[in-house]
Amino acid sequence: MASILVSEVDPDVRRLLVTLVERLGHTASVLQHDVVVPPRADVLVVDPIARSSVEHTRLVRAHFPEVPVLCLNPLPDEAGFLGRGPTAFLPKPFTPDQLATALDAVMASPV
Repeated sequence: MASILVSEVDPDVRRLLVTLVERLGHTASVLQHDVVVPPRADVLVVDPIARSSVEHTRLVRAHFPEVPVLCLNPLPDEAGFLGRGPTAFLPKPFTPDQLATALDAVMASPV
């Protein structure tokens, strides 16, 4: 079981991600917009299109640079810094099986 941080602005997508992550046997924690120090986790799932998600990723990278980031959209220019750490991509829309495969792969990749 892994600890997965979720940063997604759309409430419906966020609920779906939490549900899917938990059905896969992991613990999901949603990062709130006002987080100052994120909790330690095994993976950050993020939509890098959203400004708040980019800020969440900056915080996670600053405190825990080894934590892999699973991006659910292409990186905008201002999120290019994500490429300087463990990063994987799973473009929306995706199936639950694709999410499971992506999470397994990102957690198995060497830091």
